[in-house]
Amino acid sequence: MNGLEKKRFTVSTVLLGNMGRVLLMRAVLILCQLLLVLLSLWYDAIHLSLMPIMVIISLYIIVNVISLFILMGRKGLLEWVYFLQLLLDVLFLTLFLYYSGGYTNPFISLYLLPLIVVSTTLEQRYAWTMSALVLFCYTLMVFEYHPLFILEGEHANQFAGFHLHLLGMWFSFALSVGLIVFFIMRMSLSIRERDMRLAKMRETADRDSHVLALGAMAAGAAHELGTPLATMAVVSHELACDFANNQEIREQTSLLKHELVRCKQVLSQLSASAGQLFAEGGQRIALDRYVRDSVTRWQIIRPQATLRLNPETEGNAPALLVDMTLTQALYNILNNAADAEPHGMMISFGWNEQEVWIEVHDQGQGFPQHVLEHIDQPDISSKNSGHGLGLFLSRAVVKRLGGQLELYNPDVGGACARIVLPKEMV
Repeated sequence: MNGLEKKRFTVSTVLLGNMGRVLLMRAVLILCQLLLVLLSLWYDAIHLSLMPIMVIISLYIIVNVISLFILMGRKGLLEWVYFLQLLLDVLFLTLFLYYSGGYTNPFISLYLLPLIVVSTTLEQRYAWTMSALVLFCYTLMVFEYHPLFILEGEHANQFAGFHLHLLGMWFSFALSVGLIVFFIMRMSLSIRERDMRLAKMRETADRDSHVLALGAMAAGAAHELGTPLATMAVVSHELACDFANNQEIREQTSLLKHELVRCKQVLSQLSASAGQLFAEGGQRIALDRYVRDSVTRWQIIRPQATLRLNPETEGNAPALLVDMTLTQALYNILNNAADAEPHGMMISFGWNEQEVWIEVHDQGQGFPQHVLEHIDQPDISSKNSGHGLGLFLSRAVVKRLGGQLELYNPDVGGACARIVLPKEMV
């Protein structure tokens, strides 16, 4: 499940929980409507059309129960389905108000409830659509409704003045609709942005904990491998002494000693980098010199690879405070490129006022689509025998330094990995 799918799943799950609260709100509204019907039976001045109102309330109850049973077996809810449910609330409220006094009914303010729900839980386009709908329904109730009270004679003259008050209520309602959509939507958006930042921080913390765990494992492995390497060094030395007159064995033991020395050097660097992060020599190194020195050391390990340098910027290169882990990240990228196609590789570097960059190009088959889409995951690899830790750790190192690792397939073919670091680091 990629990031977009996770986001959609989370949104649908949250909407399902909110829908449960909407169903509870409906139950409260239905109860209030029944209380109004009972009040009309007790108070003679209130005249309700009981038959259509009871039909509306019954249909409202049936819709609420059906919605409850449908949602009980679901794991998520689509936005448009959620919005449609709220539109049903507006529809039933409009029908109820039509037969119970229209805009003279004090329950007219309940139009604000679905608008507030939409403004706080859905996108802005849904909020503006709902605001236009409830404002239209309120305005319709001003002109078309069954009177709640029948006033005659002197009371009818008094209602003429009260009519101005009701028109003022309509204006207040329209103003409230605009304020709710404008301000609540902005506040809701800020809350969503905060949640996204918190989620990103948690993701970064999880990734860093993963890296720290790998570092601890690397330090433990370096410590445990020291003893067998020392044993092999002793055995190879004894073999060289025992077969000093055998030219072939001497050459093989010499090669074995050389490889053991290399293993010990790698383990020493691994132990140091896993234990603490430090700059090479504590000195700044010019970007061009750093790239050339790194390539020279790497080609000792991979002598079969052909690599050329391509400076993209002229002039004095900025000085770079080099972290050992950055060098290892660059080696990981170079190794991946050499595994894809060891011939025709190119490393480009350059800088501007804001950033510096290092690009590694190869002439292989390019990055598979699943690698480009899941670079954040440690178990994604472009090689059949790989586990994807190289790219994952390289990206983690670059992000820790405030930069980013970009992977893409150029139009000319092959693959390109681009390390971008902020100018503040240099």
